[in-house]
Amino acid sequence: MKIVKGPASKELAEKIARFTSAEAVDVADRFFPDGESYVRILGRLDQEDVILVQGLHPPQDTNLLRLLLLAEAAKGLGAKKVKAVVPYFAYARQDKRFLEGEPVSVHVLLDCLKAVGIDEVLTVNIHSPWVARESPVKLTNIDCSGLLASYVIQAGIEKPFVVSPGKKGSEMAEAVASVLESDYGVVKTSRNPETGEVTVSAENVPFDREFVVVDDVISTGTTIVKAIQLLKQFRPSKIIVVAVHGLFVQSAAEKILAAGANVVMTTDTVPNPFAYASVAGLIASHLG
Repeated sequence: MKIVKGPASKELAEKIARFTSAEAVDVADRFFPDGESYVRILGRLDQEDVILVQGLHPPQDTNLLRLLLLAEAAKGLGAKKVKAVVPYFAYARQDKRFLEGEPVSVHVLLDCLKAVGIDEVLTVNIHSPWVARESPVKLTNIDCSGLLASYVIQAGIEKPFVVSPGKKGSEMAEAVASVLESDYGVVKTSRNPETGEVTVSAENVPFDREFVVVDDVISTGTTIVKAIQLLKQFRPSKIIVVAVHGLFVQSAAEKILAAGANVVMTTDTVPNPFAYASVAGLIASHLG
């Protein structure tokens, strides 16, 4: 087995290689003068089981194209099997046609991965885990709720009230709270499909507690900020924000801290300054 270090996820690929004792293979990457991507795998892969590690965080389109090019290159080098480790899976929010004329983007990406010869995809807390049932390529979704909870414990937070926004909020909050042996609730969210405006609400939230706000992805931080503003009505002694994927676009981290978060913490699926928890061990355990 060999680990190919995609340009978007070099550090994570090296960590996975250390966990698996597999050889890590470098990739050369650059842009042509007209903006097209160039990649080259700098190693032999003939008859190897290849683990291609390449996240789809921003710039999503560039990272996606490079994933496709690298998969084809691995097959061209004679790889026996190619597993793509995609720590953050972009375009997964669009898992249905919300408005007439829209594409189902996550299906498009999965079709593309199948088309270039990828045999299996491993990802972490994909935004729409139910797509695995219909995926044309085997899709393994790794849940790292327990990993996030363990880092909350290391931060010295005991018996917090755990909340999570969105339609998967109950599942994430319950998973983290079970590890923390604490109670949990849900911040209900509603997003206007035309404007994107988010409104939040919650019920049965206790007063004077430490709160842990957990989410699968922080992008602009709008939902988290509104959740913090809502929770501040309940006189929290501390607010900890934890997420699997930290994209942090449009100064999201600064907005979250300014809103009242005491700590912000994510995993390293996306390189960012708040990536204190590593998913490398979890991923390695699924590679056989």
